Amino acid sequence: MMTGYENCVLEPPLSEWSAALATLSETRLQSLRAAARRRLVQAAHEYRQRLADVGRSAGLLSESTELLTGDADTAPIVMTGHQPVIFHSGLTFKYGITEEFAGDQKAIAVAVVIDTDEGEAGAFAWPEAAPDAQVSIASASFCESLSLYMRSLKKSAPEVQLEGLRVTEGLRGSGCVDAAAAFETVAQQYTAIETDSMMESNLIVRWHAGIGHRMLEVPLSVICSFPEVVQFFAEILTRPFEFADCYNATLNAFRSEQKIRNDANPFPNLQRESARCELPFWLVDPVAGTRSVVGIRKDGFERFLETAEGVRMELLPDNEAAAIFSLLVGGKSLVPRGALITATLRLLFSDLFVHGTGGGRYDRYTDVLIRTWWKVEPTPFAVASASRYLFDEQRHDLTQLQKISEQLRELQFNPQRYLGTGLFSAATEELLHRHLAAKEDAVSRLKRARETGQSAQEIGGEIQALGDMIKETVAQEFEPRLARLRDLSPGTLSAWTSRTWPWMFFSRPAPSGPVAPEM
Repeated sequence: MMTGYENCVLEPPLSEWSAALATLSETRLQSLRAAARRRLVQAAHEYRQRLADVGRSAGLLSESTELLTGDADTAPIVMTGHQPVIFHSGLTFKYGITEEFAGDQKAIAVAVVIDTDEGEAGAFAWPEAAPDAQVSIASASFCESLSLYMRSLKKSAPEVQLEGLRVTEGLRGSGCVDAAAAFETVAQQYTAIETDSMMESNLIVRWHAGIGHRMLEVPLSVICSFPEVVQFFAEILTRPFEFADCYNATLNAFRSEQKIRNDANPFPNLQRESARCELPFWLVDPVAGTRSVVGIRKDGFERFLETAEGVRMELLPDNEAAAIFSLLVGGKSLVPRGALITATLRLLFSDLFVHGTGGGRYDRYTDVLIRTWWKVEPTPFAVASASRYLFDEQRHDLTQLQKISEQLRELQFNPQRYLGTGLFSAATEELLHRHLAAKEDAVSRLKRARETGQSAQEIGGEIQALGDMIKETVAQEFEPRLARLRDLSPGTLSAWTSRTWPWMFFSRPAPSGPVAPEM
């Protein structure tokens, strides 16, 4: 098990993960699956080899890496995936656990690069020094702009160097000296890679650091060109309105069962009209760098695939696969979105799919959709996530202060419950012992006075005064620190508790050859 992480989530427990070779009960679907798995391994090898050659030319990868591969007919396939961004610790943990588990099970490990989404592949956050010894969260990026991930362009080497220098100096200024040294080394690696693709650069640098470096990887856009996947999508296009109705009805039932009130979770319903329905596909144009939501419109006996941007293509009966291939020939591709992404990957390829916490929430719906529409038992999924924090000492102190702030009233009224726990200073403990002993004595005297019919008014006042002294003693113990807590800026609080700092802040500098980060 990897070390150095906190708040680890493994659902189910790792001991209960299964990587048994699955067979779907539906014969036609199983036939597609068998062929698709063989094609997946071959395509992933080819993609991995191409990028490895680029990495080796930059002096970052070696020939000796033993990939987790095998015969797709006899070995299980363990999959995971994410957008090709600069990973944070939750993602490095997910990839590490997937790789470790696949290796133990003698399984093929494949990571899917979700390159059909939009985002800024080179963007990341870093802590910047702020006035009064506080910090704020600043942003930086090694890529040109937001785009489809498959089209993300890395900045020029001089620009990357300048951005890296700005972040390195900022890390040092905020007290993160070790993170600055680690980041500086990794930033230099980005300048050495001779590719303009930010996506490819992220993968190569990540492999060099040992993050998913034994896994095969392949972009989702490549997978969507497989004949088996085209056929799988075509079968949805033959019954688009029925599929949209099933998708929506299953979503509604799932939300009701899970008591989810937000209609956008886990996915929005597909828009449905009498003559038109939305489908969970994008029409992606890699050349233009655009993607559009796909719908199907009925016009009499004719059906048309269309987008809001003006694409319109007739779908002839029993010719849906040919229509998808014609899109591919024309440089466009049909790619899944929403629940259809992992439905496709789990039905056609994986024997186990490893999600982060977000995917784990929505794939419970995918299970229901698979059972309802395809009428087969879905292959299993698991959840893996964990955290690493850049400001460990400050976060620990902050957690204690927040707990004290929440429990201050309890501490003032029942301090005896916390004596000897290390919560109070020695001087305060001694003072509290004296006050508590005096209060206990006064309570005993009050009881005796009442039993004998004597006036207890003076003793009652003494008890009240001792209670006030105890509360004041506790308040004085914590007031300086609680005042500091009140003075902390929102930016400082966010920086100290963030779990999404880039993995480069936690890695050991690698002078040469593939060196794994601290795990």
